[in-house]
Amino acid sequence: MTWKARLQDKWYIGYLVCICGFAIVVWSFYPGMMSPDSIAALSAGREGTFVDINAPLMSALWAALDRVTAGPGAMFILQAALFWGACAVFWKAVTSESVFLGLALVLFGFLPHILSQTVVIWKDIALGASLFFATSLLYYAKKSGSKAALLMSPAFLFYAYAARLNALPAVLPLAIWSAFLFFRIFELGKSKLISALTGIGYFAVLTVAVYAVTYGLTGGSSVYPFQQVYLYDLSALSLERGQSLFPDYIGNDENFSLDRVAARYNERSAADLIYPDVPNAGDQPVLKLTEDARQVAELKQAWIGAVKDNPAGYLKHRGKVFAQLTGLGRAVTAPYWEQGFLSSPAEYRGGGNVGTYVLTKYFSAFGRPFPQTFFFRAFIWMVLCGFFLYTAVRRKLAGDWDLVFVLSASTLLFIFAYFPTTPSTEFRYLFWPAISSALTVIFGVHLLRRERSERTVQ
Repeated sequence: MTWKARLQDKWYIGYLVCICGFAIVVWSFYPGMMSPDSIAALSAGREGTFVDINAPLMSALWAALDRVTAGPGAMFILQAALFWGACAVFWKAVTSESVFLGLALVLFGFLPHILSQTVVIWKDIALGASLFFATSLLYYAKKSGSKAALLMSPAFLFYAYAARLNALPAVLPLAIWSAFLFFRIFELGKSKLISALTGIGYFAVLTVAVYAVTYGLTGGSSVYPFQQVYLYDLSALSLERGQSLFPDYIGNDENFSLDRVAARYNERSAADLIYPDVPNAGDQPVLKLTEDARQVAELKQAWIGAVKDNPAGYLKHRGKVFAQLTGLGRAVTAPYWEQGFLSSPAEYRGGGNVGTYVLTKYFSAFGRPFPQTFFFRAFIWMVLCGFFLYTAVRRKLAGDWDLVFVLSASTLLFIFAYFPTTPSTEFRYLFWPAISSALTVIFGVHLLRRERSERTVQ
């Protein structure tokens, strides 16, 4: 028996890797790192005062888990279980074909730009982990013909969609692919056009369901999250014009001045402009956030007028922010390293152990520009996904090239959607693209190597 055959026979290896990955993360960082956003989500669930910016469905689920085990621990375990469970499902789906592909699909979870995100409880991680699990179910359904796996996937697509306000472009390709798999697995023999239209209809149903649940939890109220983008863009355009382009309710506020906007504006985040105690304790926000619908309407009209008058300035500002987000414009793309994982509030902080120390050192090793380059710069993922998207189309989505196409499309749509919408450049925003681009490369390289091997044999 060859060493490849012996390795192939050890079907349990991948499951052991997944169990170890799950156990190491939970042991090292339980009950999970909490940022202010995490605390706000948990507090919303406990108080039953849901707001659209803090993933209401996630807060509601967290509140239920909190009643079982108080604090973030149960949500942290669920988050880790989804991620490593997805790795295990992929292992089961591919091992009979290639144990090396299977190993790649479980070991990639230890890559620094992925593992370092899974220790924090964020809606971004909820989106990424749930989409990853949904993808693993869809792929397993495709490979095995499992109707059960296919019919389980909507629950995880739905949760992912509800986790972030901007999840739409990430979910769309997977929803459409689901319809193609549905007709194939149930042997209904519909045309590609009917399958695509059904997928769009399925996506529409998911959209309505997410809206209905969010509306039900929030009572239809909103904190108007997109005003952050309007304020950020108007800051840049006002500074370029040299005069305030803000509506009166901001211009008349006692904390506002264009000089203060100039002092606080940067290409990393709008936080210094709109939040108290940022960048320093005691700082007051320069720009006023509002929950008044009329004021938000005024702000939107001011934003539209400013962008129309200076489209070049708008694109310049947005381009610089996008460059920061994707790693083109700065060295450090994981800013929470500057604070350290132990900055999590004391009441939510684990005691720390050898695992915490070792993994924190491992993550910190990639804090410098050069080692970051191979993992933390999303523009590299985008180039790779663009190449594999093109290659998948050239292969007419045959075999597993359909998965490569769907993952690369989800990656690119989700990242590019941040160009006009992001108020910040936090690396956590890119957790799903980090996963989906890694899967794209793993499957793409495997398929190209297999094609080359088949040509060599012929």
